[in-house]
Amino acid sequence: MTLNYGSKRLDLTLQPVSGRALPVQQGEILRLTQMEEGGQCVDFNAFNLHDHKEHMEVGAIRSTTGFRPKKTDIIFSNPPRYRPMLGIIEMPPTCVTDILGRACHATLFEARNGFEIHTNCQDTLAECIAEYGLTPDDVHASFNIWMYTEWDSAGRYRNPGPNPGRKGDHVDLLAVFDILAVPATCGSDVVPTNNYSLKPIQVEVYEASKDTSNLASRIMARAGSFRNQQRVPKDFRVSKIRAERELEPVPNFKHHFINYPLRDEYFEVDIPEREYDIIKEILRTGFGTDEGDVVRRGVMGWCTVHRARSRDWAKIPLGWL
Repeated sequence: MTLNYGSKRLDLTLQPVSGRALPVQQGEILRLTQMEEGGQCVDFNAFNLHDHKEHMEVGAIRSTTGFRPKKTDIIFSNPPRYRPMLGIIEMPPTCVTDILGRACHATLFEARNGFEIHTNCQDTLAECIAEYGLTPDDVHASFNIWMYTEWDSAGRYRNPGPNPGRKGDHVDLLAVFDILAVPATCGSDVVPTNNYSLKPIQVEVYEASKDTSNLASRIMARAGSFRNQQRVPKDFRVSKIRAERELEPVPNFKHHFINYPLRDEYFEVDIPEREYDIIKEILRTGFGTDEGDVVRRGVMGWCTVHRARSRDWAKIPLGWL
């Protein structure tokens, strides 16, 4: 299937150590393209254009995309809404992504390299969103595009080598609903993130077409129709956004936790002697604290594998592209 885009309505170049906050409407395509010799990392934020408290949340999607989102993956907004926000329509193999590391920040360069003033993605993103009245505190964990990193089993994090992005490589992101997209060129020049050379990035926006509008609607129907995703601010117990910085408790406040307090119910399970011997043997291996715990872990582990819904709902079927 060929996905036809609408007309190009925006074409600009993000110079090194800069960025822009750009409204992208539902069904529109945001394209990011490597220029010059390539190898330039892009740090990306996104907000609901009509409610800035709903924004992209890369930490919440790690269980569905892993640490490296790729083509057909869906980027969701922050819980409690957790709605499909962006669909990755195109992404070349040379684009390594990373949602484990956060955007670099000024203190990092000061503490590590002794630079009291140094370009950094946190401040660049903050300057971008300032145009819309948002503060540096509104910058959230970034979707790092063309960021070649790795980590080992001990949790050590590093740049293993040159950024493999090539000139002309592009990433296409579909807006599933109206967003404020914030791409910024990474300003880290003391590690291999940008191959020790800061370059521009081309940014294009394509208008919604029948194909892309239909795709956005299908993604929302497939991945955004769960009951809990329909919550809006008026459904929140506290819906007014606090303006004061100082925190004080609400007078006479009482917590209303979900399903609290918990109630335990006990019931007996008849287990044949042969199976009970197996349970005791499993217990001796250290799997569980007692026979009941072995049974509980076994049953719940089986249910997780065989009864839980697959994670395909959080991806775009290839046949749709």
